[in-house]
Amino acid sequence: MSRARPSREQIIEQYRACVLKLGRAPGLSIFCKMAKVLPGHVFYYWPRISDLAKEAGAKPNKFITAIPEDSLFEDYARICLHLKKVPNRNELAIATRELGTRTSVLYKRFRSASHLDKRFREWLLQRPEELHEILSLPGWNRKGRLKPISSTITSHSFHPFLPACLQYLDALARGELPPHELSEHSVNVLFERRCGDAFRALGFEVTQLGQGKGRGPDLVATARRHKYGVIVDAKVRKDGYILGTDDRTFSEYVMEHTQRLNQDGIEKAYLVLVGSRFRETDLRKLAEYLAASEVRGITFFNASALMRVLEDSIRERASFTLGEFEKMLFGNRIVTS
Repeated sequence: MSRARPSREQIIEQYRACVLKLGRAPGLSIFCKMAKVLPGHVFYYWPRISDLAKEAGAKPNKFITAIPEDSLFEDYARICLHLKKVPNRNELAIATRELGTRTSVLYKRFRSASHLDKRFREWLLQRPEELHEILSLPGWNRKGRLKPISSTITSHSFHPFLPACLQYLDALARGELPPHELSEHSVNVLFERRCGDAFRALGFEVTQLGQGKGRGPDLVATARRHKYGVIVDAKVRKDGYILGTDDRTFSEYVMEHTQRLNQDGIEKAYLVLVGSRFRETDLRKLAEYLAASEVRGITFFNASALMRVLEDSIRERASFTLGEFEKMLFGNRIVTS
């Protein structure tokens, strides 16, 4: 999509062209996809897509009865910014009348306040950064809704090349629940799954193993073309991971999964721990534990560093290869952001 903002007149002409092609007035997502413009380009000139439609002379489709979710959330975001908070039911009803929005149907559309919050957060994460301030507004922590977000998360910077599910990998590593996740989920399980998503996004074939128990590796990632595999253990710790005195279990599961990789035709194996922070002394100690194993390297990845590496790999996807990534895994090291 173009990053240069078109003029007001150009967007109006593009919208009219889409109306002629579709035979109806398109919503925000369809218009942006067809015209190759960003939602922020539209919101720079108009508060709602319907205002653009009116200025372009488009007639509303009388046969459409359900308001698109994008349109509902555009109005809901407008109310949040107007009130400087996420409204409760009564506040929403009053603001709906005062601002003339279509948000009276919100609680009918979603089965619960928690479901509404979850979907709205996911929507916000896909929108321009000027709307992200809503994530830190008061009102998310009312009874029956999501838990409040810690200040370390609300000050989180957006990573434009990362998938939405990996935007808060570093927060999960510290045991903090991201704003787009329901509070009843286990942070340990979420972190394991997101680490698997990160290695999939890098290009690995991933087998998920863990269930938040901490008794073995959480996943195995294989790069068959380059004939190596990565045994991955995700460690959720607020103040950083510390190697325990009974962690000789590393030797057992590293041996087991190295043998499985060899049986599957994978010649080389590496061990990776992902967490919030690590110590050099623990890296040396673990290297001693595994001196007799066949792993070719032990890497402690700060979650923020894994996010950076993944973002760089997506940004430079034309030149990135898992063969190059393997160079980071050879030997014993701690990778920090």
